[in-house]
Amino acid sequence: MSSAQALPDDLLIKILRLPAQPSSLPCAGLVCKRWRRLVTDIHFIDSFHAHHRTPPLLGYFAFLGRFVPTQEPPCRTPPTLFSLNLLVGEKGLLDCRHGLVLSGATRFTESKFVVTEFTVFNPMTRDSGHTVISERQSGKLIAAAVVAAAGGTDRRSFRLIALFASYQEGGVTASVYSSDSGAWVNSAMGVVSPSHFAVIYHPSTLVGNAIYWMLRDGEILRFDLGRHNLAFIEQPPHAVVERHRRFIPGFCHWIIPAGDGHLGLAALSEGSIQFWKRETGLSSAATWELCKAVQLDRVLPLELKEHVSSLELIGFAEENNVIFISTHDGGVFMTNLESMQFKKVHTTSTTRYYIHPYSGF
Repeated sequence: MSSAQALPDDLLIKILRLPAQPSSLPCAGLVCKRWRRLVTDIHFIDSFHAHHRTPPLLGYFAFLGRFVPTQEPPCRTPPTLFSLNLLVGEKGLLDCRHGLVLSGATRFTESKFVVTEFTVFNPMTRDSGHTVISERQSGKLIAAAVVAAAGGTDRRSFRLIALFASYQEGGVTASVYSSDSGAWVNSAMGVVSPSHFAVIYHPSTLVGNAIYWMLRDGEILRFDLGRHNLAFIEQPPHAVVERHRRFIPGFCHWIIPAGDGHLGLAALSEGSIQFWKRETGLSSAATWELCKAVQLDRVLPLELKEHVSSLELIGFAEENNVIFISTHDGGVFMTNLESMQFKKVHTTSTTRYYIHPYSGF
């Protein structure tokens, strides 16, 4: 019988109610030897994860895989523990979700085949990761995403979705790799980009059972994880009002969930942040609706108010509903989209670079 099974139910429930923070179980393990055996028991750890469901946001991966912690001591994760030390010209960071990190590198063979080597690994386990090879005769990798099995609870099993584009034809196709079968499966059909030049700006967002990416001209590319098909979605017409002052329009808006499995969008617009929701009715075409607009001068901390005109959206943590904002010289801030309470997490700005938030137990 395990330590978790032997513990009285009332005491077990009390320990399970400890906050889902990195320091909770180590501190509980210091109480006595019995508690230390409990918090290292695999059955208890599974129960602890199932009880809390939402893992804490530990930090984010910045340019070249450098890890920036967002927790306060004693929960603050040492940056060196997770940093990847990716080098320019080698593997680049592509996606981060469900405690898994995805990197990839592309090379050309003498026979003109395009070979992409992906690596999926869990920073918590510090193992060498799972290496996946994709070989194609044509098409350039433009984006990739990783999704763990069972809604993120089983990180030993995952699916890897890779998007390839032909710039001559403007076509986009998807391939899906399953860690269970160890095989690639091509999507049922490809699509042609409305702009005829598919350029994906920021990392993917998982909403319901689909993965979404934002393209250069504001279109949204959707991949259905169940049906394995691709489709383009137009963004809200008013979500591009500030695009004229940006070198790269993708930093003005970010795809987010809008509740009940609906697709949403957060967009910077004239000193405010707008929240849009895409309604899909059975009897009519899908439409975008503006749910609310928050005036930034009312919610930003004093040190950010003077930088309103230079704010950029650089990342979104799906599991925690937290968005990251950077300025040219004001640092990096994060805020929960419900409370809109901002917290400074780094003094150095990350403008023109996206980040990959990391959540895990």
